[in-house]
Amino acid sequence: MDTRARTIEHYHSATGRPDLDDPRVRRLVWRSFERTVGPWVPADRSARILDAGCGEGALLTWLRDKGYANLHGFDLSPECVALCHRLELPFVRPFDLLRIAEWPEDGYDVIFLMDVVEHLPKERAAEVLEAARTKLRPGGCLIIQTPNLGSLVGTFVAHSDLTHEFGLTEKSVRDLLALAGFPREEWRSAPPGTS
Repeated sequence: MDTRARTIEHYHSATGRPDLDDPRVRRLVWRSFERTVGPWVPADRSARILDAGCGEGALLTWLRDKGYANLHGFDLSPECVALCHRLELPFVRPFDLLRIAEWPEDGYDVIFLMDVVEHLPKERAAEVLEAARTKLRPGGCLIIQTPNLGSLVGTFVAHSDLTHEFGLTEKSVRDLLALAGFPREEWRSAPPGTS
């Protein structure tokens, strides 16, 4: 098994990520979500939301705690899926984002790609984003968070995970969105330093 596959199989423990069972960690993560994605989530608590590459389920747990009930998620790591189930997110399934075109559901109001685009092979990134776009309802929203390699912190983060395949700047993420068919006039971005 190669390094990438080994890391993915045990992603949480292999990367030493903090555990949401710790109330201090949960408070910190929740504050971060309030600041970074809070302004972007729909007001309608019945909105269909997919967290693609949901990791340990932090975002889904935060959304559930905020009253969102129509949640869906998947992750490639068996360990992360098991952690989601432990957090009482039984709907989270094992699935590979590279195959999102085969995901059996669509019509999502929001799809989150939080810190996952950089894990994709660069050659497939536009294809994956284009397929994710087809899973949105008309007027739906794709929310992407990825390290900004145009900053010093982003450069550090880009090299802090053995499964990162490539990095993006504000310009290259816009180029990628254009290649994936997202109309430029519909793009919105968060100010630097908010994520």
